[in-house]
Amino acid sequence: MKPNLSTKFARTALLTIALGFIAPALASQDPIQAGSDIAVVHTQAGKIQGYIHNDILTYKGIAYAMAERFMPPQKVAKWQGVKMALTYGDVCPQVPMGGRSFFFTGPEMTQSEQCLNLNIWAPKNDGKKRAVMVWIHGGGFQSGASNDLHSYDGENLARSGDVVVVSVNHRLNAMGHLDLSAYGEQYKYSANLGVQDLVASLEWVKENIDKFGGDPANVTIFGESGGGAKVLTLMGTPAAKGLFSKAIVESGAVEKMGMTLTSPKAGRRVAELTLANLSVKPTALEKLKVFTPAQINEAANKALKQTAQEQKLTPLRGQGYGLSWAPTMDGDYIPQEPVGEKYPELSKDIPLLIGSNLTEWERASRCN
Repeated sequence: MKPNLSTKFARTALLTIALGFIAPALASQDPIQAGSDIAVVHTQAGKIQGYIHNDILTYKGIAYAMAERFMPPQKVAKWQGVKMALTYGDVCPQVPMGGRSFFFTGPEMTQSEQCLNLNIWAPKNDGKKRAVMVWIHGGGFQSGASNDLHSYDGENLARSGDVVVVSVNHRLNAMGHLDLSAYGEQYKYSANLGVQDLVASLEWVKENIDKFGGDPANVTIFGESGGGAKVLTLMGTPAAKGLFSKAIVESGAVEKMGMTLTSPKAGRRVAELTLANLSVKPTALEKLKVFTPAQINEAANKALKQTAQEQKLTPLRGQGYGLSWAPTMDGDYIPQEPVGEKYPELSKDIPLLIGSNLTEWERASRCN
């Protein structure tokens, strides 16, 4: 993927990131403005009501799509009246990383499969079209959420950068990447549902963000670690073409996660072993509905290890064999590897800012 980045964009992007996520509003005593005639916006599906804090319009937990288990995201049904968007929505089912979760230092969160929601912070709408920055959280493709760290609060970035900030939740781990495509047409893209969710969120942004003062023609996607890997993946996903115009990858350019994806051979074997571990026959996949996400992930994580041993797959980092959750390069929804000598034609004109921390993997290894 060839970087094509103007100096102006680089300076603006670095400045907004540096100023934005360092000092979010955590325990401010400034009053919140809320009421039936305050921060009400009419989206394409219906009206939502947020609040104003420090002159920044804030909306949390907006449903951008709905989805049944292992099924693609669908548009939210229209509603009458006004829906409240005052608190964060549920986060997608989690799997701890490295035997424990180093995330979730932010607000208390509830996990559920009704988790396709996003959050918006925007300066007061004065008729000006502002740039939009869509934040994609880290945690690889198995953990994390749009609000699992206090620093993910977008208020300060919206103010300091004079931009509209959006953060997104999407499906993860087996619930977003279990490749059941061998068991029916309805599961054709199940290995890439998490990516489909991100595409659906960007479609929602394109259709609605102007109501929040954002410019749908000036959208930057950005993320750190696993979020950066998701940015790279989106740059190689045809369904995402035209939904963003710039991209920023922060410490997310790593083989086996975003740069390179799971092979169909490995992904299908993981699914086969997952079904076996759950004692579910391939002809009776409806029985998957009776298991909790935690039970499915327990069986699937065992299958990841089994597959890595069988196919002698080296891990993302460390010794021996291992396989982590990631989208699948299926030759269809994601037709080729996002990064390589033949970078995707569809992203060649997307300005890309990319960087990483010195000795990052060494420090991560010591922490685990």
